[in-house]
Amino acid sequence: MSQPELTNLINSIRARGRRLSGGREALLRALATANKPLSAAAIMRSVAVKRANLDRATVYRTLSFWEKEGVVEILHLEGDERLYHLNLHHHHHLVCTVCKKISAVDFCQSLSREEAAIAKKTGFKIQRHTLEFYGLCRECARKNY
Repeated sequence: MSQPELTNLINSIRARGRRLSGGREALLRALATANKPLSAAAIMRSVAVKRANLDRATVYRTLSFWEKEGVVEILHLEGDERLYHLNLHHHHHLVCTVCKKISAVDFCQSLSREEAAIAKKTGFKIQRHTLEFYGLCRECARKNY
């Protein structure tokens, strides 16, 4: 994420009336500078969080706060592993089961028809959805794993 995009995110959070303490901003910066979803341990090792001197409990509390605000999304992987990333737009994930590479994929327009059909058939009022595909990335597939 570029600095202007991070500034826009911070400004939109403030415009919603949310307080942005140094710790909350540090955690956003850690996620914004990552090029992939991060574990809580990786977030705690990030330069931004170390500079803010955040302890483990504060990191988890702040992640929970940002998740409730819709700013951070938790990616639940197999085996109870959780990864965190900024929720800038709705998307899904491709997860390589060999190298653990995670890629974002957008295709919700076709899913919206399925959602509507499910809601109509079942009477279930869908509020949101998540979807992860597990398999082999291009590189691992080439290596015949």
